[in-house]
Amino acid sequence: MNYLFIDESGELGQKEKSSAFFLIAALCTSDLRALEKRLWKEKAKLYNAGWPKNVEIKGTTLWGADHNPNIPKEISSKRLQILEEIIKSICASTGKLHYSIAQKKFLSQSIMNADYGIAYNFLCGTLLCRAYKRYFPGDLEIVVDQRSKETHSKMKFDGYLETRLIGDCAHEGKLSIAHSESHDVLGLQAVDFLSWGLFRNYEHKDPTYLKLIAPIVGYRDDWYSSKK
Repeated sequence: MNYLFIDESGELGQKEKSSAFFLIAALCTSDLRALEKRLWKEKAKLYNAGWPKNVEIKGTTLWGADHNPNIPKEISSKRLQILEEIIKSICASTGKLHYSIAQKKFLSQSIMNADYGIAYNFLCGTLLCRAYKRYFPGDLEIVVDQRSKETHSKMKFDGYLETRLIGDCAHEGKLSIAHSESHDVLGLQAVDFLSWGLFRNYEHKDPTYLKLIAPIVGYRDDWYSSKK
């Protein structure tokens, strides 16, 4: 059984202050216990150091820890080191990260102007189908962040994805698609860190975390990321 955890960074809006890029990350592992154990160990270090239990441990919250007075100085002063340690630990597990990166202004207007969520469904379905045969054929359990800003309807997303996997990839094994809160699923928490780290490379021109993640990247679906 392969487990696939999906998260996104950026958004697909077209307003002036919207992100220039949109990224979907899919972390795949067949050894779920090993992945969970690694992330839980890193989280335990933070909780033992005084990280507040009501603040979710994510890339964004760690990055901005110095602006939250409830997070101990011991953590906020070392937040960049901690971020690198967590990402390195996740990458040391037996998993592969597949991702789709799109520079939004070069996507077709028909996709960008479609009903809310259509672009997300298309990019996510295309990524999974292109990575499927080489990286995760067979039984598949997919978990998507419940709070995804882009999935306009779980049923439309689930039905579309199932249709693509069966119709385009000839998937014949077991298939389940769940939508869960990230604070309840360690796999979603893991992919959040990787998605955040990759996004910084494209949106903020900060390659720090891409360099750490690159060794576990499987399929990269690139939609004009370097086009000028």
